[in-house]
Amino acid sequence: MLEEALATAYELRDALQDEVERAQHEREILRTLDSDRLFAGASARESFNAEVARLEGALADALSRTATACGLTEVTIPRLARIAPADAARLARVLDEIRGQAAALAELDRLNVMLAGRALACVQGYLTALNPAPSAYDRRGGRLAGPMAAARAAHSSKV
Repeated sequence: MLEEALATAYELRDALQDEVERAQHEREILRTLDSDRLFAGASARESFNAEVARLEGALADALSRTATACGLTEVTIPRLARIAPADAARLARVLDEIRGQAAALAELDRLNVMLAGRALACVQGYLTALNPAPSAYDRRGGRLAGPMAAARAAHSSKV
């Protein structure tokens, strides 16, 4: 009775497990500042998000069809357990696993965002060291923004 919902839930759990593993490896990519792998990871996450949305919709549809077929107005594990106890127990277990994987992924994402922020600060510091702001002022007393600021100021005053 719940075969389709169970199959979809297992597929969702497996997708989450794969994404958790990928997110664990993202730390090394952030440490090495490998831009190609970072962009590939972002693309993979975009595909993952689309797949999860599809699976969530399919799971909701399967549960809705089951509820309609069984005459239920609301789908809950206790109500499903009255109709199909073994399948409802398996569904409850896989949904617990999904919640656990989603929580693990959220924690990894939080850590990866923190690491990405540190990497960004490192790159910005490096770029500032390569192209420091001048200590001189322009003729109006404003601070020049960089080596190209004088050229831009001279060009814009001619227009």
